[in-house]
Amino acid sequence: MTYCETVTEVSSVECMTKSPNKHNRLTMKAEPLPEELTDMIEKGNISPKDDIKQRTKLLVDDFDWEKTDTLKIWSFGPENTGPNLLVDTTKGVQFMNEIKDSCENAF
Repeated sequence: MTYCETVTEVSSVECMTKSPNKHNRLTMKAEPLPEELTDMIEKGNISPKDDIKQRTKLLVDDFDWEKTDTLKIWSFGPENTGPNLLVDTTKGVQFMNEIKDSCENAF
């Protein structure tokens, strides 16, 4: 069973967790996607199977995303097809790909 919730505004609180060794922290927040974007994803006009360059151009031109963020879309959800996105928006952080699988599974 997939649990779904609608995000209507940017999170007022960031969720935070620490790594098992307590040396690293991971924070996350939710923010709504434009309705036009979610509609395009639901209709299959944008999907995880798209060419990255084409998807980047669309998101930058039509939805004012930063190019670096479009290149770090980790997952669509639920079940890697839905209109929710998990995006790594960190800047200058090393080794994020080491936790990517764990984050995608949690998403």
